[in-house]
Amino acid sequence: MICPHCSKDLLQRQRTKRRCSYCRKDFALDPKLDGVGLHDVRIRRLTGKLSDEGRLTVTAGQLAFALQHRGRPPQRFRGDRGKAAGLIVPGLIALLMSIALIDLGLAPLAVAVALLLIGLGIRQLWLADVPAPDTSVHSRWTEDAFRTTVLERWRTVYGALPPGLVEDGLVRPGPPPADPAFVLLCPDRTVLAFLHANRWAERHRALLVPDLRAVPAGLPLVVLHDASPQGHLLAADARAARPGLRVLDAGLSVRTVLVDETKYTLLRDLHRSTDLQVRLERTVPELTGSQRAWFADGWWTPLAALAPKRLMAVADRAAERITAPPAPRAPDALRTGPVRSPAAGRPENPLETRRRALAVGFLTWPEPAADDQPGAGGDRPGGPDPDKGSGKGPA
Repeated sequence: MICPHCSKDLLQRQRTKRRCSYCRKDFALDPKLDGVGLHDVRIRRLTGKLSDEGRLTVTAGQLAFALQHRGRPPQRFRGDRGKAAGLIVPGLIALLMSIALIDLGLAPLAVAVALLLIGLGIRQLWLADVPAPDTSVHSRWTEDAFRTTVLERWRTVYGALPPGLVEDGLVRPGPPPADPAFVLLCPDRTVLAFLHANRWAERHRALLVPDLRAVPAGLPLVVLHDASPQGHLLAADARAARPGLRVLDAGLSVRTVLVDETKYTLLRDLHRSTDLQVRLERTVPELTGSQRAWFADGWWTPLAALAPKRLMAVADRAAERITAPPAPRAPDALRTGPVRSPAAGRPENPLETRRRALAVGFLTWPEPAADDQPGAGGDRPGGPDPDKGSGKGPA
């Protein structure tokens, strides 16, 4: 790892007790002790990237998700070729040694040990291509574990968290607006802490609530949620509970995640209730078969794992949409598209449209010229021109 103080590349023996052997200064995290990818330089760089170089304040929960694996975890198998080699090679050595132990009477024991090691190695080699059973995928840390492993150790060494980083539980929301323009419903504590830390509610005169039962009546509602069955059901329940009021679903949808799973943090719960799937199919019928199957396999994506800059853009755009006046409805006469028959609801042909217009009397259709009508006696079809008298020649 790189020393955060003198930038020296340190081997394990050069950083014992979390101290650099060159500059003799302590550091907070060691990837060998605390987990792969955890070291001070990476935490500083990642915090700067998440905070958009200090333009945003990010929470510890968002930092923890940023350290999580993206996309589906690597496929696990029942066997391992490395373990197979580690068993077969000693087995062959023991088999060769058994020849030298014949005179001592230990050859049968050495042969038995050799065959056991070789057999276990062959079994590992055979199972190396057999997929392991599906398992649940959880966050890398719980909130308490991340606080103990990273935050408290960082405070011990540096006295404070990196600039732009705050702990979720220490964010205090401002006073609710006296005259809120709308309500934002989001059950995720990390997302609410992020919005409060960046004074989003004050900028948009919004009331932030974590539960649908806490939403006051009479105000437009924005729903932010995970790409999960619970999230999609929350948006559907919000619409059903507020008929006639504007409800904007601005949450992370499963359709967006399935476009490219590698860009999102995917978690998996194999103990999801089947009743939840039945209710999801009944309440949210617009989900496709592949989207329902993704949920049925237990996958979901937390909203808090989105990049903070993108999450803020989603929230800002939702606030603009919910407070914008509704678009005026275009008059029927200005609407485009085929004219439909009032009786049958099918597209009208041009002749039918002309007959209806003439019957109403508000539209005059151009008539063909006399030269275009064979056998016509004048400019009007089927008769003489009234400006030319009777149409007969002189006697």
